Amino acid sequence: MSIIKQILDSYATGSSLSLSVHQNIFGELPVLVIKHPTCSAAVSLQGAHLLFWQPSTETTPVIWLSQKANFKKEMAIRGGVPICWPWFGKLGDPMHGFARLVQWQLDSCKEDNNGVDLTLSLTNNQQTERFFTKPFQAWLTIHVGQTCEVTLSCQGDFEATSALHTYFGINNIDNVTVKGLGDSYQDRLPVENKPTILGQLTFNQEVDRVYTDADEAITVFDGKRTIKLTNVNASDVVTWNPWIDKAKAMADFADQEYQSMVCVETCRINKPLKLAATQNSVYGFKIEVI
Repeated sequence: MSIIKQILDSYATGSSLSLSVHQNIFGELPVLVIKHPTCSAAVSLQGAHLLFWQPSTETTPVIWLSQKANFKKEMAIRGGVPICWPWFGKLGDPMHGFARLVQWQLDSCKEDNNGVDLTLSLTNNQQTERFFTKPFQAWLTIHVGQTCEVTLSCQGDFEATSALHTYFGINNIDNVTVKGLGDSYQDRLPVENKPTILGQLTFNQEVDRVYTDADEAITVFDGKRTIKLTNVNASDVVTWNPWIDKAKAMADFADQEYQSMVCVETCRINKPLKLAATQNSVYGFKIEVI
């Protein structure tokens, strides 16, 4: 049984938060399971982590979750939309920040005919102070329906780098073309996969790069459907696929799963979020199938 089916099946035994949202424990983590006429989805309260999203018009998830994802306390979840904050990559310890490893608070859960809207929050507390001592407040808003929208807002007295690390579900990586990336990028690998057409990306090896001048709207085409990612107030877009060897080396990633996912991530890396104590710094994205 797929991990997404297991999560959706847990809906029946969860406590009701609204007509279409139930809360349950999956593995070690509290999870919100969403079964709405417009879509199915789930969110882990650890990390305010959107685990997957599948519009009712689609036969497979648009936001992808690994079959081997861990649902354990203070362990990263492979897939979905991890929140890398208040730093990206190896700029601090743990890698990609602590926001994805700690429990967030569910502030509101609302729904209407268009879908479900959630607001989650995180502020400095005993759990976060082991990683980061400065005071802060952060909020994540999630809308899931026929479209998916995620927005991160934060306050503090520091600069933060961040990524909304979206894993997209695709038919086959061999058929994927990502367009709208622009021609300026920073490659993070020793062997570069040079694009044959500037601003576009196809895959025939591991890819890990930061595009620094991408279009606001990016498309991911896999031969069967086109996913449109619209970035809001982002400065960079990261693309990633582990390919064969790295997929085999990751315990929380099945050997062949590199074929069914691609990361196209909405980021603030080269232009960090300049936080203020009384004013929100905000960025996010919207996803739709076109």
